[in-house]
Amino acid sequence: MEKEAADPEPAWGRLPKPSYWLSQPTGPDRAPLEGGISSDFAIVGGGFTGLWSAIRLAEAVPGARIVVLEAREVGFGASGRNGGFAMTMVGRSLHDLVRKVGPAGARRVHLEMVAALGEIERFCADEAINCQLSHPGILTVSSGPEQDLRVEQDLRAARRCGLDDFREVIGPECWEMVRAHGVRRGHFEEHGLLLDPAALARGLRDAAERRGVEVFEHTPVTRLDARPYRVQLATPRGQVDSRQVLVATNAYARVVPQLRRYLFTVCAYITLSAPLSEEQWARVGWAKGMGIEDKRIMPHFHRPTADGRILWGGRDAPLLAGPPDPARDSDPRIFRRLEETFRQTFPQLSDVPLEHGWGGPVGGTVACIPHAGWLERGRVLYALGYSGHGVGPSALMAKVARDLLLGRATPLTELPLVTRRLTPLPPPPLQARMLELSQRVLQRSDDEGGASGPLARLALRLLR
Repeated sequence: MEKEAADPEPAWGRLPKPSYWLSQPTGPDRAPLEGGISSDFAIVGGGFTGLWSAIRLAEAVPGARIVVLEAREVGFGASGRNGGFAMTMVGRSLHDLVRKVGPAGARRVHLEMVAALGEIERFCADEAINCQLSHPGILTVSSGPEQDLRVEQDLRAARRCGLDDFREVIGPECWEMVRAHGVRRGHFEEHGLLLDPAALARGLRDAAERRGVEVFEHTPVTRLDARPYRVQLATPRGQVDSRQVLVATNAYARVVPQLRRYLFTVCAYITLSAPLSEEQWARVGWAKGMGIEDKRIMPHFHRPTADGRILWGGRDAPLLAGPPDPARDSDPRIFRRLEETFRQTFPQLSDVPLEHGWGGPVGGTVACIPHAGWLERGRVLYALGYSGHGVGPSALMAKVARDLLLGRATPLTELPLVTRRLTPLPPPPLQARMLELSQRVLQRSDDEGGASGPLARLALRLLR
């Protein structure tokens, strides 16, 4: 019998850079650190958290010497590979946030997130950051009974928190907003932004430099040594001696021994269509151009891009106990599964090919809530754990990190993002098994239409 040839890797699984956003033309990279320097604040990680924090510190302490150390290029990690949704969501959903921090805590976090999104929009306008930012809002949709329940839980949670910015959308209105197969109902939130995340990261780098921040790219930190009054950071060709340090590497912070029991890696994947013609766009409606996320446990998310494509991501999201693995950034099997659900959702676009695909590491915590805390009290702070929704919350966390580093007691430092303790993972021998089981069972539950059975309920509890 003749052996069947293996399917070649689809064209949309290849990119010269880690994402479509990062593959766009840009200026030269910043030079790596050479030699030894001293600083007031050293920030490890040139993603959204690190760059926003550098900007807020520079504004709060004029004249302070602030350095950002990025192992590759700014935005190389999740900040340059995500879908470009800036949402108010902190945690898995508003309902989930209320369940974990109570209605009063959830209301405070939500209102701070609304303010943070407004600040992102104004900052990009004031600094002339061309990141294709738009403000179309976010539509959350259901395509099954279990997802209907999750939509209703969010609406009830909004009422409990006294929030009036979650508007229920019934089936016919959902269909008018986007002609997606199987959509039943949803809720719409007007605050959501869409943007090019890599362009935002580069724009934040430039804005930070205008405020006197020094940004060193291709400068990985190989050792962090906290001493009584200073912190020393070693790099391949230099060293930083700093008064305080912020670790803002998110998933890559898994290499820090003190954080291994709290942080795991989520492998997230995205595909991107070819540009649609006007006639093809007319088939799907979507005139408002809002971002869309469904109510699966491991959701799909999709949005239009500024150049007329559809970005489609989500579904499979393997959970790893170890640090990010570049070998997991491209997985043809997962890209094929994403294409399968794209075709099911938009059967009227059978003539639209998917051209690009990429993956990247996301830092997850058991509660799916970001957290800021001290590794060394008063000297080494961390801020991380966005679980796939970091574009908006990172701007809020930067203000939290600023206040903590400056020793300020403010309403921001009393948010659950600081006061709620991180939930530890099981000991290392069990971490990988627990995460693999959780991912497999929850994926099966999503694909079969609901989280049913004792294993699914156990997996949900393990990730809560």
